Amino acid sequence: MMLFFSFHAHATNSHKTAKKPPVVTHSVAKTATKRKRTSQKSASNAHSHSARQSHTGEEAYEIPEGSNPFAQNNSQSLQISDGMHPKMTVVQSTKITTAKRQVIAKLMKQLGKPYRYGGSSPLTGFDCSGLVKYAYNDQLKTTLPRTADNMFSMSQEQALKVKKEELHSGDLVFFRTNRSRTHAGHVGVYLGDGEFIQAPRTGEEIQISRLDDNYWQEHYIGARRVLLPSAVR
Repeated sequence: MMLFFSFHAHATNSHKTAKKPPVVTHSVAKTATKRKRTSQKSASNAHSHSARQSHTGEEAYEIPEGSNPFAQNNSQSLQISDGMHPKMTVVQSTKITTAKRQVIAKLMKQLGKPYRYGGSSPLTGFDCSGLVKYAYNDQLKTTLPRTADNMFSMSQEQALKVKKEELHSGDLVFFRTNRSRTHAGHVGVYLGDGEFIQAPRTGEEIQISRLDDNYWQEHYIGARRVLLPSAVR
């Protein structure tokens, strides 16, 4: 008797450096008490950020809560007190939490504004590193470097290296734009629940994307935490 064996072949896609990142747009509906954004790419990617009025009259955005999809066993919570700073005092924790909320609120206000190469102003638009530098400018004792690669190359005293499974909202996420695994050509800010905000490229607007999209997974090279006890004002 003859035996027949069937084989299943899996095709692999070769890396293309000219491949453009996915475009994910979000519509933003705003009321007096809530701001909700919904992904037009997939309803399953929808993620809401509630807002409240602070004593200064500005909206203070809640940091996304829930399980980190990149955590091992999906068990780590997106909280700043998860053991990442075991010696942090209550005062330091409060300062970092406040800084994080203000950074995210500042970033959310830029959604929909145009990408502008070399841009660093909410009036004219931002490039990726210009957006990040602008968001953190008022929260850190020292200013961030101007380029994504210089941010990625900051010392341990300036920025803590963070594993993907330990990402917290407010961390900087970096991507390569060429074949180099040591050079960062793009940067965004992690929001939580697998999402990050970025100024992607010329012709696009500031938007929220997902780290688990194929393009960003392929080009992801690391993360840095700059909201450290010694760094926050």
